[in-house]
Amino acid sequence: MTSYIIISFLMMVTPGPGVLSLAGVGAGFGWRAGIMYLIGLFLGTNGVALLVVLGFKQFLFEIDGVELTFLVLSLSYLSFLSWRIATSDNKTGFKETSKAPKLYEGIFLQFVNPKAYVVQGHLFVVLSLGISSYNTEILTKFLIVNSIWIPIHILWLWLGISLKKWSLASNKQVWVNRGMGLALFAVVILSAIMELNIDI
Repeated sequence: MTSYIIISFLMMVTPGPGVLSLAGVGAGFGWRAGIMYLIGLFLGTNGVALLVVLGFKQFLFEIDGVELTFLVLSLSYLSFLSWRIATSDNKTGFKETSKAPKLYEGIFLQFVNPKAYVVQGHLFVVLSLGISSYNTEILTKFLIVNSIWIPIHILWLWLGISLKKWSLASNKQVWVNRGMGLALFAVVILSAIMELNIDI
């Protein structure tokens, strides 16, 4: 149990598309947009975990071209999201705009992200808690994973929101968001390199 908790924590605390985009949304668009996007990520994450538990992920990714399609959709969306964060309007102090990512976009990100399936597959299929009842083990895993996932993502959103509270000058706010956007885009590039096994 202890080992499972440590592994789960390490897999989720490492900066990735979800937490970086969440921090960027918080910094660029404020609390309301950040919370809605957070809820979307939460629903998407648990949806992916459910697909993994039901065996749908294994069936789906065995179809030729499906995993590559998911990768292309994921990287395309993350690139678009990084651009939105980097170019968000900060002239009125991190004013929330209609361009802020919505709840359904957080769900979408998780469902088209191949890495989400890999992580959930590792946590729910590969690792075992040694509980005799399968249903009890799966339920316990959902409780553990979410009890770690929620505070970590709230922390990342808070870090992004904190940038808003610093009341930076308009030009500095712009550069903060550009930095967030570029950090997320760097994740896109690294993900593409790792998933496609590109030598650098």
